[in-house]
Amino acid sequence: MEFESTRRRFMQLAGTSATVSLAGCNALLGGDEADEGTGPQSQQTAAAAAATVTVAIEPDQEQLQARRQEIRSEFQAGNLTQSEARAELRTAQESLAEDAINSFEERATSDFGLIVDDSVPRAGALLVTGPPAGLIDTLSVESVTSLFPQATFEQIRSRVRTETPGGTE
Repeated sequence: MEFESTRRRFMQLAGTSATVSLAGCNALLGGDEADEGTGPQSQQTAAAAAATVTVAIEPDQEQLQARRQEIRSEFQAGNLTQSEARAELRTAQESLAEDAINSFEERATSDFGLIVDDSVPRAGALLVTGPPAGLIDTLSVESVTSLFPQATFEQIRSRVRTETPGGTE
């Protein structure tokens, strides 16, 4: 068996490790398993069972490559200027990223019991809350590249705002 050493695989493992450590820490915060009522203690346990992480999403790379090739062909044929080709590529990337995010959001809520709290579509980042097992399961979704701590989301948002003219996403 050959060991595949890629950036994507590394990020998946790093994200999984972070999520598992969150799950372990949250388990320490929970109460006695025999005490499963509806009082304040069980509400605290339920709140401790949820974690919030940043999920990194990437668009379908095959579709992106196909669109990139179409734009390149149009540019080489003289049908697009260089600036028009760049704009077309940017639009294609944004559209495919939006599709990936929408697809993930649907699956996250229906299959994994997660809540998408916020997103930065331009960076492919989502702030997601839910049970640790559901968060780990998101790594099985092809468009998910990694999981990061919750604080990473605000760093991404800040970076996108400073890169965007006018300071908006």
